[in-house]
Amino acid sequence: MPASPKSSRAVPRAVTSPWYARCLVLVGVTASGPLGCESSDGQSQEVDGGSSSSTGVQDDVPHTVLLATVSNTLCDGVGVIGAQLQAVQVGCENPPPAPCTMPADPPPILGDMLSCPLTDPEVTLGVRIERAARYQVEVVADRAPEAPTSECFAETTMATSVLVTSDDLDAHATKMLLGSGTACPPD
Repeated sequence: MPASPKSSRAVPRAVTSPWYARCLVLVGVTASGPLGCESSDGQSQEVDGGSSSSTGVQDDVPHTVLLATVSNTLCDGVGVIGAQLQAVQVGCENPPPAPCTMPADPPPILGDMLSCPLTDPEVTLGVRIERAARYQVEVVADRAPEAPTSECFAETTMATSVLVTSDDLDAHATKMLLGSGTACPPD
């Protein structure tokens, strides 16, 4: 992945999955991606050939889940020890002149992380979004002690950001994103 000057934060090395309230994910340990998701009736269902399980938690908070699939070749890069999916707000849901409140330097929303090496051919990482806005989404590879590298993900390979609408949040939408092969451009 090309270097990304705006992704200078180090990626923690632990494997976590902070955003799945409806889906349980085990990434890095088995690198198998989603294991089980709750169906609309609260029952467990099998996903991607994994085992079934249920969180038993009803999540009524409006949100959207953005997913990015990365190849195990991510770990083939020199010094790559792990990676994390991150989203940064770069715009508002509605273009000007609509009212828009956005922090001057929005913090990244941290999603799933993985540790290298990976044994599966690919792993799907996710980040939970709870605010309608436009986001740049990147998989940031930790190459400690070198600078991290990143790849931009969006709904098409030509796009550099993802629009999450209020309707997406209310519907608890899941969006599968595609990698561009390059870092996201500076905001």
